[in-house]
Amino acid sequence: MDYRIEELEAFIVVGQAIQLMNSQKHNIELSKRFWKQFNQNIKKAYLFQGYHWTKYAFMIRRNNQLYYYCALPDQGKVPEHFFRQNIIKQKYLVFEHIGHMNNIYTTYNHIYLEVIPHCPYQVNKEHFLHFEKYDFRFHWNRPDSIIEIWIPILDIQ
Repeated sequence: MDYRIEELEAFIVVGQAIQLMNSQKHNIELSKRFWKQFNQNIKKAYLFQGYHWTKYAFMIRRNNQLYYYCALPDQGKVPEHFFRQNIIKQKYLVFEHIGHMNNIYTTYNHIYLEVIPHCPYQVNKEHFLHFEKYDFRFHWNRPDSIIEIWIPILDIQ
């Protein structure tokens, strides 16, 4: 699986989080339902993005609990039941998941079990495990849908 290295400047997102379970199957269903609720909530809060939209889903582990944090770029306000998160300047391994959402764990397994153990980079899990970046190339469960997976790495000098 191909990947690229990118460095992102610090940025700010606003979003909402849900606690996940220890089951990949249940987490996919939880995530799908949460995305639907999140999208309704951003409409209610008048957080529009237009054609060149971007959304994120961060996977965060805190106190041995896994959280899924759906977010979009900060637009200057934090609606009720949303919170703001600062994302630090960071280098990333960037992968693409192409295809149906139900197959994303196959991509994650390949990344974490086959690619990362054999690449010369160390994953930085200090702030979050990874994030998914959604943009105009994402289409629910179409075979040509693209989700970028960004995994923070330590800056090896």
